[in-house]
Amino acid sequence: MPTGDNPGEPPRPSTPNTMRKYVLITPTKRAMAVILHEDCKMSFRRICERTPFKRAKIKPRVLSKAYLMFNDHDGDCYANNRKNCGRKKIIPDEEVNEAVRRIDERELIDGEDVRKAMWPDRPAHTVRHVLTNAGLPGHAQRQKLPLLARHIEGRETMFKKFEAWTNQRVFEDGVWLNSDETKIMLGSSDRRRWCRRRRGDNAVAPHRVQQEERHGRFNLKINVWGVIHPNGVGELIRVEGNLTAVDKQINVFPWPAKSPDLSPIENVWAELKRRIRSHPRFPTIRTTDELFEVTQEVWKSDSFGEYAKVVYRSFPRRLQLLKENKFMWIDY
Repeated sequence: MPTGDNPGEPPRPSTPNTMRKYVLITPTKRAMAVILHEDCKMSFRRICERTPFKRAKIKPRVLSKAYLMFNDHDGDCYANNRKNCGRKKIIPDEEVNEAVRRIDERELIDGEDVRKAMWPDRPAHTVRHVLTNAGLPGHAQRQKLPLLARHIEGRETMFKKFEAWTNQRVFEDGVWLNSDETKIMLGSSDRRRWCRRRRGDNAVAPHRVQQEERHGRFNLKINVWGVIHPNGVGELIRVEGNLTAVDKQINVFPWPAKSPDLSPIENVWAELKRRIRSHPRFPTIRTTDELFEVTQEVWKSDSFGEYAKVVYRSFPRRLQLLKENKFMWIDY
């Protein structure tokens, strides 16, 4: 029986199959290799000795090429230099650019607004991921009091009166006592709304600010009065009822209305309340006396005094930001 191509020819000698075999690196293995190489600082040779790669007979040189391809394709583990390779984008670039434009023009604020207006059939986490990759990560809106024209005028008047204090040295040459009264409560609510902005954008632009909504759902509470100065904090006094400058004959600093962001002690009060809520005794407080004891313990701690010093020295910077933001809100 003839075995050659033509009848009568002798059979050809059999040759071994020398076809090159390509090792397939799956996207999962590529992602594992990237994490081990970048985060764990492992060499490709050591990575190839691990079970998933050793079982697949993947060589260090192959891993090195796959890593270079990963970087060339902006971190796409599915890319392999073939035509139309890589994971297909769920949302086209044109639609993403349109969403970015509508956010920049303040037509849309949050990722949920974008999803409802443009991609109602897409999951919320997909929309958030797409906007983050486009340079618009999510940020909680700042909570600020609403400012009317008369409030802005009052802030401008205060700035002009104390403009010299924008110089840190001039401010520290004098002694300014920043005092105020606050209410310490065991119950409150704090809802956050989110917005999309680029890192470094103005966080207190009007369309990115959550104006505070007051409510009266408070439980146990006390009124305290305190003061901060260049050396830290002063005495913390418990006040029965409301403390007014007229009753106590105190000369007060001319603060404009609805401007707690200008007063350093407001940040001190906020930090005081945060530390009280994280105090080990906080869950067991049952009376106003116990609440005041915990409050004093936090107020007199060394770490809290150091924090008050730093906040006190921020007043010149607050005045500078006030002018830069056209006497609107500042990021404090």
